[in-house]
Amino acid sequence: MSEIQETDKLMRIMAIISGIVVFVESILGFFNLSILPYNFGWLSGLIGIILAVCVIFLGIRPIHYTPAILGVIGVVLIIFAVLLGGIAVLLATFIGAVS
Repeated sequence: MSEIQETDKLMRIMAIISGIVVFVESILGFFNLSILPYNFGWLSGLIGIILAVCVIFLGIRPIHYTPAILGVIGVVLIIFAVLLGGIAVLLATFIGAVS
């Protein structure tokens, strides 16, 4: 397996793991129980859950522009929903952009 394929596989694994982190943190935010006090209540949880599902699906079945889409989702997650999950998604974006 070439180096590019290994990096792509690492990006996919990181996207799935960060999607799970976003999902758990969004569920906590949905019920106003958050790891960090950085949410807007139930709206933050709803946005986070929707974007977490998108990140997990992009990790399972990537498309051509997956790193760019993950970058946009990561920034939106940091601004509106969850901080730790957004940083993890941006890390997956950086890994995918390197390849």
